[in-house]
Amino acid sequence: MSEQRAEEALNSVEAGNKRTAHMIASVLLDYPPEDFHEQLGVIRLELGNVDERVADRFQEFLDWAQSTELREIEDLYVRTFDQKRKCNLYLSYYLTGDTRMRGSAILAFKQAFEAMGWRVTGGELPDYLPAVLELSARTGDELAEHLLAIHREGLEVLRSALGSLNSPWQAVVDGLVMTLLPLDKKAQEAFRKLVLQGPPSELVGVQSLPFPILSEGARR
Repeated sequence: MSEQRAEEALNSVEAGNKRTAHMIASVLLDYPPEDFHEQLGVIRLELGNVDERVADRFQEFLDWAQSTELREIEDLYVRTFDQKRKCNLYLSYYLTGDTRMRGSAILAFKQAFEAMGWRVTGGELPDYLPAVLELSARTGDELAEHLLAIHREGLEVLRSALGSLNSPWQAVVDGLVMTLLPLDKKAQEAFRKLVLQGPPSELVGVQSLPFPILSEGARR
């Protein structure tokens, strides 16, 4: 095999690893369904298909979740992601908060989904992190990765906040971040600002959004 073909094959494997990692993170960061423990068993079988360092972080969460009752996981999930401002799973929130800019940001996500031939259905907004991760996993499209990259500062705030809570979900976000490019200097400064100040807090009504509320994961 030529050096060029070997590099192309390696890149293909890495891309496949990333897509698998994003699907796993999508499932583990979503609200746990009734068959959550069965899903964990399926995910364990896929850990060999992701980077070893990423798999180790996912494994840590799986070990905790497998030994924890579903009701306890559900309660902790709500206390973590629904009641902590810096543990928000809606990516545009970190840049826009509850301001008038939020509607435009969500519309941009919706248009990105549509550009790839997908839409979010069932009750979530299109900037919902598990939905964006599922989109990346199913399509492998650079646009999906771009949505994650331009909101990298928010992901770092989420990871930092989960760490301060000793949350088991920190391990999942750790694994996810390992699949992304490192923060550049500008992004690092934005991250520090978000950690100190938090998302913008001008309150507006969500009812004013110019499109309907959408889904549960990326769906055609």
